[in-house]
Amino acid sequence: MKFLSNDYLHLIVRLIIGAVFIYSAVPHVFNSMGLASSIYNYRLFPTSIIGLSAAFIPWLSLLAGLALILGIKVRAASFIISGLLVIFISLAVISMARGIDIDCGCFSGIERRTNWLTIFEDMAMLIGALYIFFFDRARVSLTWLIKKTMFHRANFEDV
Repeated sequence: MKFLSNDYLHLIVRLIIGAVFIYSAVPHVFNSMGLASSIYNYRLFPTSIIGLSAAFIPWLSLLAGLALILGIKVRAASFIISGLLVIFISLAVISMARGIDIDCGCFSGIERRTNWLTIFEDMAMLIGALYIFFFDRARVSLTWLIKKTMFHRANFEDV
C-alpha cells in the first residue's frame, strides 16, 4: 500500500487524466452543437436540457482537467471528474443494454463507439480519479514547481 502514497505516481495519474479531459473538452468548447448531437443520440434526455448540457459539460471538463494538471483544488477536480465518469459509464451501459450502437461523443472527430472497451477505459480513469481523491498527494504539481523555481531564484538574486 505504500506505493499509493507516492507523490510521483499521484502526479502521473493526475497528468494523464487531466490531459485526457482537456483533450476531450477543447473541441467541444468550440463545437457544442456536435456534442449536443451526440447527447441527443443517446435518446435519454429531454431536448430542453441537451443544449445546456452541451454548453456546460465541456467547460466543466476543461476546468477540472486544468485543475488536475496545475495541482489546484485537486480533490474537487477529481470529484467532478469522477462524477462525470460515472455518468459516462452509465450512459454507455444503458446504450448497450438498449442495443443502441452510437458514437459516445467523447472526442470530437474521433469515432469511439459505446462498447465494453469504452466502459473499461472509463472505469480505469474512474479508478484513477478516485485514487487522486482518496490519496490526495498534490505536493508535486506544476504550480509547486513554479513556486519552487521562483523562490530559488529569489534567494540567489539577493546574494
